[in-house]
Amino acid sequence: MPSEHTILLLGLVAAAALVACALIARRDAWLPVARSHKRLLRGDVIGAIVIVLVALAIGHVDELEELVRRVERGNPRWLGLAVALEVVSFGGYVVLTDVMYRPVAARLDWTASLELTLAGVVATRVFSAGGAGGIAFTAWVLHRAGMGARATARRLAAFMAILYSVYMAALVLGGFVVVTGILPDVPTALGWVALAVGGVVMLLVLLMLKIPADVERRAAAMAKQSGRRGRIATRLATVPQVAGNAARLSLSIVHHQPSILVWPLVWWAFDVAVLWATFHAFGDAPPIGTIILCYFLGSLGNLLPLPGGVGGTEGGMLGAFAASGVDPGLALLAIVSYQLISTYLPAIPGLLAYVGLRRRMRAWGPEEPAVAA
Repeated sequence: MPSEHTILLLGLVAAAALVACALIARRDAWLPVARSHKRLLRGDVIGAIVIVLVALAIGHVDELEELVRRVERGNPRWLGLAVALEVVSFGGYVVLTDVMYRPVAARLDWTASLELTLAGVVATRVFSAGGAGGIAFTAWVLHRAGMGARATARRLAAFMAILYSVYMAALVLGGFVVVTGILPDVPTALGWVALAVGGVVMLLVLLMLKIPADVERRAAAMAKQSGRRGRIATRLATVPQVAGNAARLSLSIVHHQPSILVWPLVWWAFDVAVLWATFHAFGDAPPIGTIILCYFLGSLGNLLPLPGGVGGTEGGMLGAFAASGVDPGLALLAIVSYQLISTYLPAIPGLLAYVGLRRRMRAWGPEEPAVAA
């Protein structure tokens, strides 16, 4: 039976051969064919990935059997607590959705906010890159609920800024605690990574606040004098203008309603608590500071556009815990259980919510002319 290294080597050789063929062949000889067979190529790629995963699983049957036995020995009380904690976490997300969107979306009520949150889970699972699937789905629903395109983009970006402000604050604070030696269990390198990621994102937000609110108008004025370059600049100015306005909107919302920060805190804190509970279900949990920092660092793997989000977050968390001296077997059990409870278990009511939301949107009727414009 071929080893794992042999399979990976064969995969690299095959990939190199494909790249070489693509470079040798003329561009117009293969690109149209690829475009006309997108589904077939996508199926081939997914099939190849499945074959490699199956081959790796066959090579590690003993380890998988041991993993299943350890899962069966898990404490059901701790797992039940993990499910309850996830319900509270989702409650925070639902309230934040309702508070952010319902005042400006004429057709959105409390029930629709709940359905939007749960159905967004299904959309996020389809394409997981930073929750891009859920963002696109939410934008579509808000547009149908009575918000214009620019207002939807601005409100969505403000929602994400408020939601992830807790995330970035945790990275910066956790990184500071590690590099100063207060949390010695986590490697200093991971602390610097957390500080760098959180610091860069916060710096970007501060730079967005400096973007003029009328940058698109200024670019349009320049377009009249600069011709084609000006027209290109006008088109490109839309994104920074929306980003800058969204950053200012999020600060304005927090300034006038500071209590809104409670709901993203509930979302993140109780979601981390789910991971803490799954550790206790299978053994001795590491220090809570280690769990928090490894959780947020590992969640960066969600930015990878993997089907269903499988592998990105799990691999990131497992690597962070292993580097922090946590038993890899225990960490794997806790992480997989956490993912099942926090990510895939809500997808079941999410499918029902999606059906209910589609029925509700049909009752809304066609888009109003002002909204479509």
